[in-house]
Amino acid sequence: MNRPVVRSVERQAIRMRQMMERLNVDASAFVRIRGGEAYAEARARCLQCAGICDCLHWLDGYYGEEDRPDFCPNLQVFAACRKDIHAV
Repeated sequence: MNRPVVRSVERQAIRMRQMMERLNVDASAFVRIRGGEAYAEARARCLQCAGICDCLHWLDGYYGEEDRPDFCPNLQVFAACRKDIHAV
């Protein structure tokens, strides 16, 4: 794999982790869905996403805290795994 592709994948992984943190996703619950298949699908959607600029702006705080990242193709699965939903 060439260096620019590796860097792109690394940046995507960072963005997805940041998005999950900001949305309060329970990562351990998320990776268990369908034996990790949902996580793999989310990674693939993130890699193919055309909304990188919107994602970066949202992560950088250009949107209010109450604004949902409706541009995110993984929003539904992230919302299903929010920590506050799984709290004891």
